[in-house]
Amino acid sequence: MEALDWARAHDAPGDVEVVSEQPWARVTRIGDVWLKECAPVQAYEVPLTASLAARWPDRVPTLLAAEGSWLLLADAGSPIAAFGDMVDAWEALLPLYAELQQGEAAHAGEHLAAGVPDLRPETLPARYEVCAEREPRLAPFAERFGELCMSLSRAPTVQHDDLSGPNAYARDGNVTVLDWGDTCIAHPFATMYVALRWTAHFHGDDTAARIRRAYLDAWDGDVGDELDRVLAVAAFARVLQWQRVGGDDHLGVHRNLEMFLSLIASS
Repeated sequence: MEALDWARAHDAPGDVEVVSEQPWARVTRIGDVWLKECAPVQAYEVPLTASLAARWPDRVPTLLAAEGSWLLLADAGSPIAAFGDMVDAWEALLPLYAELQQGEAAHAGEHLAAGVPDLRPETLPARYEVCAEREPRLAPFAERFGELCMSLSRAPTVQHDDLSGPNAYARDGNVTVLDWGDTCIAHPFATMYVALRWTAHFHGDDTAARIRRAYLDAWDGDVGDELDRVLAVAAFARVLQWQRVGGDDHLGVHRNLEMFLSLIASS
């Protein structure tokens, strides 16, 4: 009720509907605006969203108010997943998102200081060793995982970590990225781990290949091999993300662990 009163005080009239309630956040629709109450495990989403909205207002939802662990956002339209042919929307969005990542590299330290999780490649081998003590299947790949991490020297930046159709919206010809609660500071290309898996699952491998090209074309040079090396590292980082928000036994931990083992074995 306190958060709702706060939203009302910031000109959020209308009917109230709780549309999502998870251990990490509650999302409520109030008329045509959205209230997000972040749990402590994702409270960093508030200063992160405020920073991104200030620097990139054309590619994140319009921020109406932010305080403590609360966000009040303008309506962003409809998820591109709802459109029959969404590839054009992805091809418009991904270069803008990549540009945001490139610009935010200079602010990575600020985001880390604000609590955004640190999943930079150089931090991961030590965490891998800890996980391998509990999961014996990881041990044979420790050396290869370390090599992959060491091979990734691109500047770390914001990595949405849940860039998928339900979090990419379109309205009046503009495309925006919602829900920055899973964001971490990591290798930028790690963002394509979720994006490619989601797209291939729901729209097929050909569509995923087009999205891959749209993203990589926003970066200098032939970087396809770099993306291939990132994917296994990103899969392990996603395991850590699910452990953080859901605990060791969460289904997301097990699913991404299996994906990681498949990717690392073929790397």
